[in-house]
Amino acid sequence: MTLTTVGHRPLPVPALPGHIAGWSLRPTESKPVSDAAPFGPAPAGTVRAYTARTGHDGPPVVRVTIHRVLHHPLRGCYPVGAHDLLLELVTTAPQPPSAADGPDTTALLDSLVAALFAADPSCRRIMTAPAIEDTAAQEQYAAGGFRPVAEADVHGGTVLLMVVEPAQVTTIATALSDMPH
Repeated sequence: MTLTTVGHRPLPVPALPGHIAGWSLRPTESKPVSDAAPFGPAPAGTVRAYTARTGHDGPPVVRVTIHRVLHHPLRGCYPVGAHDLLLELVTTAPQPPSAADGPDTTALLDSLVAALFAADPSCRRIMTAPAIEDTAAQEQYAAGGFRPVAEADVHGGTVLLMVVEPAQVTTIATALSDMPH
């Protein structure tokens, strides 16, 4: 199955600026995830990958991957929107013993979320899906403004779906008494 059909093309994933909150971001080649990974390979054109470093020099610290959920296996786990994004942060460099919990990514997440919503005003939510047993990742995303919404069983295990939404989405009245009659 190809993603490009007559009248329908994959939505582009927004690009990010080169520097965010004291982190430098460099685009990297989006390599397909192996079939052994929880989500399988990513379709071409639906992923952007970056290497984030704290400063200009030094080893890579965090790999940032952004997917369109519409073209990702998580699309079957919730009522997905056409512009929803999946954000993944993976620490890649060994950390000194004093930084046992890894790099502080709160400012990076806050700025990434703001940059992604600014780059795609039609985006209504950014998701992440850490493994259910990965409490450190869950705490990392929660510190960056993500909130847990559901658990989902995927190939390879159970993940916790976490979401962050812009204010124009979260402030919409949903009570029946607020709806026009």
